[in-house]
Amino acid sequence: MALLIVLLALGLVQLWGSGAPLHRDGWFQWWRNRLGGVARLQGDAGLRLGATVLPPVLLAAVLMVLAEGLLGGLGTLLLGVPLLLYCLGRGNFNEILSGYLRNWYRGDLDAARQAAAPLLRELPEEGAAGRQLHEQVFRGAAYCAFERLFAVLFWFILLGIPGALLFRLSALYAEQSRQQNGDPMAERWLWLLEWLPVRVMGFSFAIVGNFAGCYRAWRQCLTCRERSTADVLEVYLEGALGGIDASECSAGVEVAEGQRVCGAQLEGLQALLSRALLLWITAMALAVLFDL
Repeated sequence: MALLIVLLALGLVQLWGSGAPLHRDGWFQWWRNRLGGVARLQGDAGLRLGATVLPPVLLAAVLMVLAEGLLGGLGTLLLGVPLLLYCLGRGNFNEILSGYLRNWYRGDLDAARQAAAPLLRELPEEGAAGRQLHEQVFRGAAYCAFERLFAVLFWFILLGIPGALLFRLSALYAEQSRQQNGDPMAERWLWLLEWLPVRVMGFSFAIVGNFAGCYRAWRQCLTCRERSTADVLEVYLEGALGGIDASECSAGVEVAEGQRVCGAQLEGLQALLSRALLLWITAMALAVLFDL
């Protein structure tokens, strides 16, 4: 049933471009603000985080049990697919990246910077060098792809819908905290939730990319407790993509050599992500086939 839920959810994402029709986070902001007024929670960041995130997760778990009890597998499917879609990341990743690349190939850095804004936590200053912009977009795109899909799928496979929702609500909580005064507790908790999935993803990159280079990077970061998730992903991708050159760029010959190399790197990232996703789905299918 888990495989069917994933396939249906991913099929709807392909149809809609994202899970946007189900991405309504106003209720979570209301819930968080409501709890923010509770005096007992104001002085304890960890307790406030748990009180905000855990009740919706427990409610989802109860609803999934009730749906299965009342309707069997059909109930699990009818409730699981929309909930998994809600847990997937916000925004149309491929459309954002395509918009950035179109402007990048035209040499319009200001438009490229604006197109890539959803991928970046902080926009580069106007007039920033093209190479600097590209490095930030590459790093942001790698983390965005991981956060919006792979981390969610990892926790769904491990803990079902409650696990996927736990990750999404934790990510939303950290993002909202970042927009306000910042909350080290929320950032640390999210880092802990990402620690294992990013290493599984790194090993996946080694299988579907340059194995020798990525496996070396994977071993180097395997037990690291200091690097951020984005830093670890960047190291993995440098190893997995290997030597990308201008010949692998799909843009026309009129594009400058430097732009072609940078564009080829992002196109290589997209292809690598697609192969990694196919690997994960294949692994799930094999697990179902052999009843693991």
